[in-house]
Amino acid sequence: MATKTSKRAGETSTTVSVGIRIDPKMKFALDIMGRLQKRSLTAVIEWAIHNAMEREMLDEQSSLAHEIDCIWSTDEITRLVNLAERMPQALTYDELRIWETIKNSPYLWSVREGSALSPKKLNLTALREDWEELMLHIEANKTSSYIKPFLQPIPF
Repeated sequence: MATKTSKRAGETSTTVSVGIRIDPKMKFALDIMGRLQKRSLTAVIEWAIHNAMEREMLDEQSSLAHEIDCIWSTDEITRLVNLAERMPQALTYDELRIWETIKNSPYLWSVREGSALSPKKLNLTALREDWEELMLHIEANKTSSYIKPFLQPIPF
């Protein structure tokens, strides 16, 4: 998957290129939809995905599109925390390993021992400052059968 930044001055939006294989009949249908809607193939696919997310209800009150809007952030750390809070069942193994390490690292939380954890009590400042070290800690302990807490780095 490639990320491409627009070269126009002042424009900060990025797009992601995705290669897909689809049935010729489906491609034909997308082309026809694009002609009828006067949209590009990409715009038709984005429109179809958005409509599918609006119809996909996660519970009686919340659609997938609503949850994606609540979770999405251009900031990787914020996005991971939001996903872990709102839709933990969608975490990949690697994301789950990161989240479990964060949860088991008292240094990253503003709570007393024995208190319930909530993302509102997460010390995002500490998490951001030590993100690279946290990733190295997780990588170094990836073969461990249990989650090893991340300890506060000692400044030298």
